[in-house]
Amino acid sequence: MKIAEPVLRLASHNEPEALQAEFLKENRLHIADVLEPESADAIYNCLATQQEWNLACTMNDRHMDMNANAVAKLSPDQRREFEQLVYQKAHDGFQYYYKTIPIYDMYHKGLVPGHYLHRVFEFINSPDFLNFVRTVAADDSIEFTDGMATCFEPGHFLTRHDDNVSGKNRRAAFVLNFTPRWNPDWGGSLQFFDGEGNTEVAFAPAYNALNMFRIPAPHSVAFITPFATAPRLSIVGFLRSGKDPMRK
Repeated sequence: MKIAEPVLRLASHNEPEALQAEFLKENRLHIADVLEPESADAIYNCLATQQEWNLACTMNDRHMDMNANAVAKLSPDQRREFEQLVYQKAHDGFQYYYKTIPIYDMYHKGLVPGHYLHRVFEFINSPDFLNFVRTVAADDSIEFTDGMATCFEPGHFLTRHDDNVSGKNRRAAFVLNFTPRWNPDWGGSLQFFDGEGNTEVAFAPAYNALNMFRIPAPHSVAFITPFATAPRLSIVGFLRSGKDPMRK
């Protein structure tokens, strides 16, 4: 008999009004133990056992989604050549390199019906979650979230950027972290920068933690070191105003 998956819930100890006061000090916040433990465990188990991922990066200034399993089967020389192209772009421009599942598109296009990530997407667009993030961000204009699953492994990174894209109506960004037993020496921190490029604060990956920050905000995900022995897993997305353009 199949065991029913738990209903996804925010932890009952959250105090959004108190969290709002903290958020407004710097327009960013790290919230520990944000979900009920069984909810966090269910999402973690989904991500940790996922076999099919896209591998995302930019090439020739265009976003690329590749089959991560196919890239893993390249010969060592082919893999080095490919990654050298990725790293060259990162040298002096915006670049990213990590595994992803675009759950916003997957949900709205009805892809992979029955996948647990459909339930995750419904949760991050539920009244409970939206009311929570609206209160924390002190922003009643937030109407919906998009989202994707991410998996950062050794060699992966996201260079400095501010998420401010014309027409997307992004009010804030969020990262739900599901990374147990992370060593800060492995990299992977969410870093925020001042106007001179100095790191103001960095949030290390954590289990069952929510990071939120106002857009625009220069930030990056630090390079994952070759000696990291676990992936950095998360659900990330943007809190957006207006009508969801993909909702019928």
